[in-house]
Amino acid sequence: MNIILISTLILCLFYLYQRYFPIWYVPNMDGVNVNSGNHIVYLDVRDYQDASHNPVQGAFNLPYAYLKRHHDQISSCQVVVVASDPVLKNLSIRFLKGHGFKVVGYQLIK
Repeated sequence: MNIILISTLILCLFYLYQRYFPIWYVPNMDGVNVNSGNHIVYLDVRDYQDASHNPVQGAFNLPYAYLKRHHDQISSCQVVVVASDPVLKNLSIRFLKGHGFKVVGYQLIK
């Protein structure tokens, strides 16, 4: 019984860590204009509806729900993540870093 309880607790803590624990080493790029000559891709992980209402110039729109299947379409290894909330930002950055991308920053756009 204790093993099941401990296993469940560990799974819950891992889930909470993935979603809500902030990523300290990725800077916020709000208001910073990154030079596109550095082969940096702005990756907009917001839903298509949110991205179409408030677009980011030059950003590659790939919602987080499709990121797992289509992350190979990202043309550069250096990425700036554009997200709508901190949970989406954390999940996206952790996924991209796990697949070998260098996330150089993020922007939160409502």
